[in-house]
Amino acid sequence: MTQSAMIGDDVRLHHRSCPFCEAACGIRVTADHGSRTILDVRGDPDDPFSRGFICPKSYGLTQLHADPDRLRRPVRRRGADWEEIGWDEAMDESADRLRGLLKKHGPNSIAYYLGNPSGHKPPFLLYGPLLIRALQTNQFYTPGTLDQIPKYVSASYMFGGPTIQPLADLDRVDYLIVIGNNPVVSQGSMMVAPGMKRRLEDIRKRGGRVVVIDPRRTETAQIADDYVAVRPGTDAYLLFAMVDILAKEGLIALRHLAPHVKNLDALVEAASHYPAERVAKITGVPAQTIRRIARAFAAADGAAIYGRTGTCTQRFGTLTSWLIDALNAITGNIDREGGNLFSGGGIPMGTLWEDDCTPEGVFPVGRWHSRVNRLPEAIGMLPCAALADEMLEPGDGQVRGLVTQAGNIILSNPNAAKLQRAFDGLDFMLSLDIYVNETTRHADIIIPGPSYVEHSDFAAVTAYETIHKFIKWAPPVFAPEGDTPHDWQIFGGIAARVRGISLADIEEEYVRETLATAIARGRPECRDVSIDEARAIIGDQPGQDRLFDILIRGGPMGDAFGRVPDGLTLDKVRAHPHGLDFGPLDAGMVPAVLRTPDAKIDLAPSQLLADLPRLEAFLMEMEQPDRMLMIGRRDIRSKNAWMHNVELLAKGKNRCTLLVHPDDAQRLGLATGAQARVATHIGEVIAPVVVSDEIMPGVVSLPHGWGHSMGDTRQRVANRTIGVNANSIIDESDLDMPSATTILNGVPVVVTAFVDQLAEA
Repeated sequence: MTQSAMIGDDVRLHHRSCPFCEAACGIRVTADHGSRTILDVRGDPDDPFSRGFICPKSYGLTQLHADPDRLRRPVRRRGADWEEIGWDEAMDESADRLRGLLKKHGPNSIAYYLGNPSGHKPPFLLYGPLLIRALQTNQFYTPGTLDQIPKYVSASYMFGGPTIQPLADLDRVDYLIVIGNNPVVSQGSMMVAPGMKRRLEDIRKRGGRVVVIDPRRTETAQIADDYVAVRPGTDAYLLFAMVDILAKEGLIALRHLAPHVKNLDALVEAASHYPAERVAKITGVPAQTIRRIARAFAAADGAAIYGRTGTCTQRFGTLTSWLIDALNAITGNIDREGGNLFSGGGIPMGTLWEDDCTPEGVFPVGRWHSRVNRLPEAIGMLPCAALADEMLEPGDGQVRGLVTQAGNIILSNPNAAKLQRAFDGLDFMLSLDIYVNETTRHADIIIPGPSYVEHSDFAAVTAYETIHKFIKWAPPVFAPEGDTPHDWQIFGGIAARVRGISLADIEEEYVRETLATAIARGRPECRDVSIDEARAIIGDQPGQDRLFDILIRGGPMGDAFGRVPDGLTLDKVRAHPHGLDFGPLDAGMVPAVLRTPDAKIDLAPSQLLADLPRLEAFLMEMEQPDRMLMIGRRDIRSKNAWMHNVELLAKGKNRCTLLVHPDDAQRLGLATGAQARVATHIGEVIAPVVVSDEIMPGVVSLPHGWGHSMGDTRQRVANRTIGVNANSIIDESDLDMPSATTILNGVPVVVTAFVDQLAEA
């Protein structure tokens, strides 16, 4: 079977994966090769995992590829304007400027920010590390430190590694609790399951139950059996109360996990301080409701708690992430069909993040710290909360240069005004991006890459997070336009120039490093394969497909570089244009999957118990009844800040609105269509109000990623959109301490009616 089919003289049908989120839904792309345009995008009904499902974002691929604002060639700043330059000139000058900073200021003088779209463009994800290493920097930042790191930190301490994540066995679970997440819209962030609405409805059809715990009655809550409103930032208290109920009522049942866990007594003792009656007031959840949910969870024949963005972006994100997995464990619902299963996917664990706990007990957290505020790294990333200060604060080690990779930091990070001051003081900034946006407008050089449809596709990130063992590859729809190099040639080219070696040499070096990791961390049959033997098998064609082949061969379904003749290779995957689904994840992974020094699940890591005094101290503050708290929300046609220049996705009614409960609206004198001022000590924004009982009293909701109001960008559609930047009023130094993640949900705000005096005059 081929990956494309002729429809007309120049029109062909291609099968690929949607590049706009982790779900990587299968799509059918109709392309006119004469005009190099995407004519249509539809769901692929033959994709065995997504089964024809797509969300509206997929349709945006047509306009994203054709977007006249998308850069096709590098540009260099000339005063207030930009000039096009050649590819080699852009790479030469960028490398010269970066190398000059290293020579003058030394290692760590250049920061690197890897943005969210990188996770959905495999060449960016795989080849970014080449440039990061060449820059000799531990000043490495990603938006994961805003909304993911609490899960990675808790998983590291509990299971021994950041990507050792138990995922809900959605297709077989009997009782599912969704807390702080809206998977009907997100399709299951960090738990990939395309067509989430259908999957949740299937749970109910087979007699199971779905419970949603959230401050807002989300799209997911609207199809659930039970919706429980909870005050933002109080999830840890609620989960502790559930542990306490299970302990006191004799409902803890470790089952098969009993020989493989430790510190159960410490977990139970910690939970005893938070009985349901004590936490009911601050959480807003009645004690009898907490008991009902805890008992039903323990009684179910296969249960799972799934938390994600809302549980990570709050004041106690790491504690909450820990308690979710602790509850799954003490009911015997980890490493169990119908409960939670460990991720494995189609590639070797550790190939992208080889950062597990060492045999000596060194966890991938806090091995170094930021220069100014001593904030800890986690799995090699410094928290975004540190970035502005590292650039602004003079002295030895000050960041003097910045490389951004597909990230709009100004809109996606807190305290935009401070970040802009920091950017203005840099000696050099390089952006690897397709737009002149709110962030890249500060750059000296912007280098774009090929369009999403101009490179082969392999959803590497999805392999770590999918609920099925699914694997898929697709060829480019078009070759890169004109003399546009591939992404691997751009990243490798700059890195090679910085290091003073050839592109061929750096590519060979990287291939051998990737082989070494795949052999060491891939399926067991790889262990007796030498690097030279594996190197001969994968061939000499440079680029991302050779890396994809390594990942597939070393993965759990791979051929182990010839040791497992029936195993997968890239060539075998090519023969299946709709992808290969090997079914749900496997049980029986414990203890082999664990990387803790004693190969046990730590139910009460000392590093997390150390945060409990902060949890206790915050009780009094949370008891203030009139305190307004702000949360975000996600829209199915949007993804952070990077989808707003696509007319198909940006058009329609204003979605950047402030949701206010009717009781609060009456108290504050607000009505739908009116304007409200939302303020913190950092700043204020003015947003239109929508009064709705989908939000609980005492809470307002304003989505992030909007606020395209800066005049010197080149995003004509985005600049016409209405909206404000919620992140601009958030204090980046207000942190979840174990992970140093900025608090983005449950932010205290002052909300007042706004009257435009000029308009009235």
